[in-house]
Amino acid sequence: MALLLNDLPISSFSCGPGQGLFSVRTAPLYKTLFERSHRAADISFNGLYKETINHLRTLLQIPTDYTVLFFPGGATAAMDSVVWSLTKNRISGTDIGAFSHLWCAQLAGRLESSVSRHWITADTHFIPQGIPDTKSSLILLTPNETSTGVQLPDDYLMEVWNTRGPDSLVAWDATSCAGGRKLPASAYDILIFGLQKCFGTGGGTCAMVLSPRAVARAQNPIRPLPYFLDLKNALTYTDKFQTLNTPSTINIWMANEACKYMLAHGGLDAMDKLCRQHADYLLRWTQTSHWIKPLISHEKYRSFTTLTMAITDPHITGEKIAEMLLQTGSPNLADGLKKYRSVKENSLRIACFPFVDTEGVEQYQKLTNVLDRIAQQLTTQCK
Repeated sequence: MALLLNDLPISSFSCGPGQGLFSVRTAPLYKTLFERSHRAADISFNGLYKETINHLRTLLQIPTDYTVLFFPGGATAAMDSVVWSLTKNRISGTDIGAFSHLWCAQLAGRLESSVSRHWITADTHFIPQGIPDTKSSLILLTPNETSTGVQLPDDYLMEVWNTRGPDSLVAWDATSCAGGRKLPASAYDILIFGLQKCFGTGGGTCAMVLSPRAVARAQNPIRPLPYFLDLKNALTYTDKFQTLNTPSTINIWMANEACKYMLAHGGLDAMDKLCRQHADYLLRWTQTSHWIKPLISHEKYRSFTTLTMAITDPHITGEKIAEMLLQTGSPNLADGLKKYRSVKENSLRIACFPFVDTEGVEQYQKLTNVLDRIAQQLTTQCK
């Protein structure tokens, strides 16, 4: 493995937690305000929390009448809260990968049996077969899937939004693309995203955005709810820029630093362009490599924030690649590169988030050089 120790990339290409901003990764711990109470005035409504929410509003072009809050527990907890607090008698959505399946089967699947369900699944090419029932009380969409690397294109998202019923709320889980993809502006009632992907924070903290219609429905719960899942309770703290329970102030500090960097370097347009630059390099690489190709063949439906690459050589697997990367002494390279557990195809996942390489594609060039050398070694061993 000595060959692999030369010129290794210093970035992590994991799809979560994602690569952090370099200045954040090297900051002294005390600067993150981790010892301070999130209810202190100079941290909440006169400090970090309010500042971060305002930066998110600017970066993501959130309408002024939408409510923004932090939901401790990560995106899964936020999803659970949205499903249970806002579903009436009908729910629908797209089930096109592991994380959208989490919405549809594992979370919404636990609602009362009286709730009507309508799920759109993917065909053999991972393309959704139509749009959900847009007259449902809650419509669940995942613009970018982290597992398969499929995305719902802008026209798909807009079709759902433009055909929604008068009592329908549209919810997006944008965890894998918020901060890296310029989505259609405010074509949603609920936007949730874990901060651990494009914003490069640790896991366990989610941002949630609610339209006035979503806030109004949350104020009148449809069913009895556990205290933590009841969105009405979380909303009581938004005017104070506080959270329902104690969050990770470190994550919010990291997210704020990420926002400041993004806004100072061209905003969401520039971050979208940077993610596409990363993905384009990887896609050009696959055209010259004999052993790998994009899993999603249809460009329109292919995510450019997280790419899933199908391995075409039977002598090479994502698990073997991860094992050999671990032997380099750089475990961050092995984290997340192997396929997601529910994806049956032999594959790799590679994050194209902004902070993986803020300068261009040098880190990706180093990664692909290492991967090609590993692939060569594995195929040679099998001859």
